[in-house]
Amino acid sequence: MGWWRSYVGDERFSSSTLTILIGIFVVLWLAIKEKRKTAASPLPPGPRGLPIVGYLPFVGTELHKKFQQLGGIYGPIYKVWLGNKLSIVISSPSLIKEVVRDQDAIFSNRDNNVVGRTVTHGGADIALSLNSPDWKMLRKIFVREMLSTSNLDSTFALRREEIRNTIRNVYDKKGTHIDLGDLAFVTVINTIMNMLWGGTLRGEERAKFGAEFKHIFAELVTILGKLNVSDLFPALACFDLQGIGRKAKRISETVDRVLDYAIDKQIKSLAKAKEEGTTSTGQKDFLQVLLELREQDDGAPSMSMIQIKALVFDIVIGTTDTTATMSEWVMARLLKHPEIMRKVTEELTEIVGLDNLVEESHLPKLHYLEAVIKETFRLHPATPFLLLRTPSESSIIGGYHVPKGSSIYLHIWAIQRDPKYWDNPLEFEPQRFLNNAYGKFDYSGNNFKYLPFGSGRRICAGLALGERTLKYILASLLHSYEWKLPLGSEIEFSDSFGIITKKKNPTIAIPTPRLSKSELYTE
Repeated sequence: MGWWRSYVGDERFSSSTLTILIGIFVVLWLAIKEKRKTAASPLPPGPRGLPIVGYLPFVGTELHKKFQQLGGIYGPIYKVWLGNKLSIVISSPSLIKEVVRDQDAIFSNRDNNVVGRTVTHGGADIALSLNSPDWKMLRKIFVREMLSTSNLDSTFALRREEIRNTIRNVYDKKGTHIDLGDLAFVTVINTIMNMLWGGTLRGEERAKFGAEFKHIFAELVTILGKLNVSDLFPALACFDLQGIGRKAKRISETVDRVLDYAIDKQIKSLAKAKEEGTTSTGQKDFLQVLLELREQDDGAPSMSMIQIKALVFDIVIGTTDTTATMSEWVMARLLKHPEIMRKVTEELTEIVGLDNLVEESHLPKLHYLEAVIKETFRLHPATPFLLLRTPSESSIIGGYHVPKGSSIYLHIWAIQRDPKYWDNPLEFEPQRFLNNAYGKFDYSGNNFKYLPFGSGRRICAGLALGERTLKYILASLLHSYEWKLPLGSEIEFSDSFGIITKKKNPTIAIPTPRLSKSELYTE
C-alpha cells in the first residue's frame, strides 16, 4: 500500500481524480451485477422447437389465435422459436406496462422485417424506424405541423368534400347491394388523398392513383404480417424463397412512382408561385406543408426527400387501411345487432337532426357511437400485436430474461378478449364503455387492458387523424341511410390475419335514405 499512500500524497492526485475513479468502479460494478442478474434469469417458458426450424405448427396459421392457445398453456409471457428468431409473446396488462412504460426506452425500437424495410426505404418513416434522432424529428413534424388540433380543424373542408361525395354516390345506388368494405376504402383513400395533395392531383389523375393504391394495399398488409423465411432464416434472405421480397419491391416501386409524380408536380407549382411572387391563400395540403418545411432555412434539421416519401406512405397506408377495415367491422357488428344500430341512429337524429348532414362539430356529442367504435376496437383491434418491438439491450420482464434483438409480440387481441379483465368478453356490449365499471378507457394507452393504438413513445402517431376520420365516416353513413342485410343473408365474423386483421368475407348491405329532404343527398 506504500504506492497508494505515496500517490495520494502526490499533489497531482486531486479529489476530482478520486471521484472519477470511484465513478468508474461503481459503473463497472453495476454492469457486472446487471449482467449476472440477467444471466441468472431464465428465458420464459414455451413450446419446444426443432433445431434451426423452430416451432413448426405456426406455418400457415393465424398467429393471434395460435398465440392465444399457447397463452392458455404457458401463461402471460412465453417464448416461441420461429426459425432462428426468438419471439417473446406477452399477454398481461402488468407485463405490457413493463415494456411500454417502465422500460419504454429499451423496447422502443421496431422489429422491422424484409417487407417493412423495403417499402419504407430501410425504415426512413415513423412507424417502422428505429428510435433515433431522425425518428424524433419526423414524429415532431408530423404531430406539430400536420396533426395538431388547429390543423385538423382547418382541413375539415377537405374531409367533408369527400364524405359528401360518398353520400351522393350511395344515393344513386339506394336499394341495391353495397359492399361496405369497398365503400369505406374508397371514401377513406379519397379523403386522405385530398388532404395529402388535394391541390396537386385532381379528377381522373387522383382516381387512377387511388385505384392503384387499392390494388396494392390488400397485398401489402398481407405480406407485412406473413411469416417470411427470409426473416426467420436471415442466411436464406438472398434466395427470397417465397417471393415476398420481390412483391415488396414491386409495391415499393409502384408507390414511389405515384409519390414522385405528386411531389414533382407540387414542387413545380410552388416554384412557379414563388417566381410570380404569389402565395397560396387557400387551404394547404399536407404535401405542400412538408415541402415548404423542407425549404425553410431556420437551422432546424431538414427532411430528406426519402423521408418525405416514407412519411406520406405512412399516412396513406396507416390511416387508409386501418380506418377502412375498422369501418367495415363496426358496420358488420351493427348489422348483427339491429337494436344497437337503432340506438346509434336515434342518437344521431337527436344530435344532428334529419334536416342536416353530419358535421365534425357533432362528433364530440355522439357518445353512444363512440362506445360502439371502442367496443369494436376491443373485439377487432386492427393490429392484434400492434407493431413488433425489439429490445436494444437484454432485459428482465416478469422475472424472465428477454434477450437483446428478440421479437416482442404484445398480444392485445388476447388481453381485450380475456375474461380475467372483461365480463362477457366475446359479447358485443358497447354500454361497457359508457360507465366507469372497468375504469376510464380512451385511446391514450394509459389503461393497459385496452390498447388498440398502443402506448408509450411508439403509440400510433396518426391517432388523431384516424380517430376523427373513422367517426366522421361512420356517423355520416349511419345518419344518412338505414342499412339492412339482404334478405336471407347473415353476418359472420371470421378474419383474415395480416399486419392489419381484416374481415374475411365482404359485408353486404342495402341502404335506404332516412333524411327528410332528397336535396340533402345532392348538395
